[in-house]
Amino acid sequence: MAEVREGTAGRPRESRVTQALLEATLCELAEHGYEKTAISAVAARARTSKQAVYRRFRDKEALIAAALQQALAAANPGPPQRGSVAEDLRQCLAATVDAFQDTPLGEAIRAVVPHRGKPCLAAVLDEAEEGRRLLMRQIFVATPFEADMETRIDLLLGLIYFRLFIRGVRISGEDIETAIYLVLGLVAPRDPVPRDGFPGM
Repeated sequence: MAEVREGTAGRPRESRVTQALLEATLCELAEHGYEKTAISAVAARARTSKQAVYRRFRDKEALIAAALQQALAAANPGPPQRGSVAEDLRQCLAATVDAFQDTPLGEAIRAVVPHRGKPCLAAVLDEAEEGRRLLMRQIFVATPFEADMETRIDLLLGLIYFRLFIRGVRISGEDIETAIYLVLGLVAPRDPVPRDGFPGM
């Protein structure tokens, strides 16, 4: 867990400063990477001082971990609605993709992955991943798709992680839809089209 040194957390101004620091850290991390994210730049972006940072966080690693922890918690989708497995997966994956793709969080995660050996960062990333997987287990459990659900989860999350963090390719709603139906076995295989353009016999 990230360490926050907030001796006066109940005071509105102090809470606003902390929030500004966490938001500034995420943006700096997304824009400049882990190594080039500096306490001085974060403080300047948050319109405060380096001293204000060190009153709350012991070092840069703790500051970055706290920023990631907050952003990942905010990105977590809500509990499954139990309407259908496909719909619950659609909402879960869409919320994850939106957070990783359309906010600084995605680039921030990409920046810290090479540094996940640092205990503080590893703890935050592992906690967020386990929370996301737990939610998906809740979607699959007690349904016809419970069998091999860990592999199904790997396949669905793998689409997001591989596309966004390895290839740097955006994910569309259609991509999510296709992945869900393939993993659930709801899409019939299509016959390949030969090079001459005519379906095979």
